Amino acid sequence: MISLLAKLLNVLNSDTKPSQIALAIALAMLVGFNGFISVVGLVVILLLFIIRCNLTIFLAFSAVFGVVSVLLSSISHRLGSAILNSGALQDTLTALYQTYWFRLDELNNTVQMGEFALSIVLFIPVYLLSLFLVIKYRNSLMQFVNKFKVVQTLKASKFYRIYAATQS
Repeated sequence: MISLLAKLLNVLNSDTKPSQIALAIALAMLVGFNGFISVVGLVVILLLFIIRCNLTIFLAFSAVFGVVSVLLSSISHRLGSAILNSGALQDTLTALYQTYWFRLDELNNTVQMGEFALSIVLFIPVYLLSLFLVIKYRNSLMQFVNKFKVVQTLKASKFYRIYAATQS
């Protein structure tokens, strides 16, 4: 746990572009809400091989967003129920259900459909918020935090030795 936290701090303090970190967080949200073994999860894993983003951040935030998706399951259920019961979408959803890929994702389930829709809608806001927070952290908070006695004490601890070892 300490080494994972050290690796996350290492990424935040490294020369990795903020856009790469933000993209990793946004893609992690897609996987966290939809699962690794889904069409969305497989597409995201394929994208990870093609584009450049930080895998440490991606894996850590996939777990975080997996927990968030469980906490938001009642909202996902209501959203999915509204989408699946929409009269205007009945013919489209029925036609999609006849395809293999739609059934593979189990998007006929209200929670699954809600999580899918929620993750698609939140992708760009999560990316932009993550980008803003990483830039804000690097510009102001990183220097401010390093001035605290607690941080200076932490730098003398085992945690900091692990953190420093991951940087080299």
